Amino acid sequence: MSFSSWIYAARPKTLVASFLPIVCSIIIIPESTQINFSIFIYTLLSALFIQIGTNYINDLYDFLKGADNKFRVGPKRMIQSGLISSHSMKKGILLSFFISFLFGIPLVIKGGWIIVCIGLSAFLFGYLYTATPFSLAYNGLADFFVLFYFGIVAVCGSYYLQTGEFNQIALLTGVSMGCLNLLLLIVNNIRDYDNDNRVNKKTLVVKFGLVFARMQAVLMFVISYVCIYYIGYYLENMFILFYSLLNIPLSIIILYDLFYKKDLELNKTLPKVSLYLIFHTILLAVGFHL
Repeated sequence: MSFSSWIYAARPKTLVASFLPIVCSIIIIPESTQINFSIFIYTLLSALFIQIGTNYINDLYDFLKGADNKFRVGPKRMIQSGLISSHSMKKGILLSFFISFLFGIPLVIKGGWIIVCIGLSAFLFGYLYTATPFSLAYNGLADFFVLFYFGIVAVCGSYYLQTGEFNQIALLTGVSMGCLNLLLLIVNNIRDYDNDNRVNKKTLVVKFGLVFARMQAVLMFVISYVCIYYIGYYLENMFILFYSLLNIPLSIIILYDLFYKKDLELNKTLPKVSLYLIFHTILLAVGFHL
């Protein structure tokens, strides 16, 4: 068991899902508000280790439930491949959540009971994502979890810690980021459709089919751009939208992959979605501050 196995199990290509929404919350803060950089760093690290812990739980329970088997076409899983034992993974899960808890203490001191509720619910649903017979990932609820926690909660919670308030700009930014982060899950679920169906993992793709999943991906892009439009409209700065539209070519490439590629080919689509999220964040910053 090597350190690189733990890094691989954390799924670094997907960690933008926890990192970038918090960066976006800083981008949209009014220039009259001074950014508390220590709170920003604590927020980043706490969110990052929650996602790492959730990914470790996914590695463990997909193996225990039989979803990680010889038919699976996704990236190698650490328990399935024997590189990390189930016992060690359980320790890694506890350690990840404990580290997140430690970084969350200053956030609770700063934000109060609202942050306590956000943190505790994030730990709970991170565990429920794959664990227990009623796990979100096995009952078609993972999409709502990703949209809510890796979008709305991440942006609005971080924005609240910096400004002490919620507003419609933070909400729209959260919905936009949640929709884009959901694309990571949609790519995974389309890729794993056959095996998930075989092992009775009832993702939305398994419940409603591949056509639904592809149209869902289109809708996520559309909703994200609509949110950016309204942000520009409310702030009377349509350059926010115009710069974001520069990312459309990459969105078309991603959709092409989802419509015309399958199985192992879609492993190369995940980094494209991560890259799209990075460009989206950069272009949002350009629109807000140039």
